[in-house]
Amino acid sequence: MTRFVDLAQEIYDGQPVYHTHQKTVMWTDTSHADTEYLFGKEINGKPPFTFESKAILMCDHGPTHVDALAHFRPGGDYVNEMPLSQFYTPGKAIDVSHRKPGEYIIVEDLEKACSEAKVEVNPGDTLLIRTGHYDETYPTRKYAENYPGLNEAATRWIVDRGVVNFGVDSPSPDTPVDLTYPCHAVCKETDTPHTENLRNIDQVVGEEFTYVAFPLAIREGTGSPIRPVAILED
Repeated sequence: MTRFVDLAQEIYDGQPVYHTHQKTVMWTDTSHADTEYLFGKEINGKPPFTFESKAILMCDHGPTHVDALAHFRPGGDYVNEMPLSQFYTPGKAIDVSHRKPGEYIIVEDLEKACSEAKVEVNPGDTLLIRTGHYDETYPTRKYAENYPGLNEAATRWIVDRGVVNFGVDSPSPDTPVDLTYPCHAVCKETDTPHTENLRNIDQVVGEEFTYVAFPLAIREGTGSPIRPVAILED
C-alpha cells in the first residue's frame, strides 16, 4: 500500500515567513458574485456558470520552498536551471528536537539521531531534519523569530555524505542569532541546495521513503515554493 505524507506548510495570507522576505498576501481577484453579475448581463440573467479566482503575492522564499544556488552564490544556478532529478530522490529523516531556539545542531546530534532512527545517509539522498520548531510554535510569530540551526561542522557532515538536498521544519537551517550564516556559507561553497519551512517530518523519521518536491519553473528564480511529499510503500 502506498502512503503519502504531505511535508508542505499551507500558503495563506499573513503566514509567518523569514523576517527579511516579502510577506504572503492573498486576496479574491474575481468572485462568484462578480461573474454572476457580469455573465448575467450578457445572457438574460442566467449565467451558465460562475467562477472565483485568487491573487497571490509572495516571495520565492516565502512558504515551504527550496533555495536555488543563485540565492546564496552570485552566478549559481537559478531554480529553473536545476535538474529535476535533484527533487526526486531517496529520502531519510532524523529528529534533533532536543535543541532549543538559538542553539546549534552539532555533528554529535546528527550522529546520535541517525543511530536512534537507524538511518544511514547515503550519496544521492535528501535528508530531512526535524527540529520540532514547527510543532511547537506554528503559526504564531515565534515561528519566525528564533529557532535552532546547523553549525558549520554539522553542515559539512551532511554535505560530506553526498546528499543532493536537505531540509528543516523552520524558516532557515541557520539560527538567526548567528549572522555569519554558517550553514548557508557551506552551501554556497559546496553548491548544495536546501529546503525550508517543512512540516510533518516526525511522520517519516526512521522510514524508507521517496522524496518528491519539484520546484516551479520560475525564470531566474532564486528559490521556489514546492509541495514536498514523502512516498512510503507499506
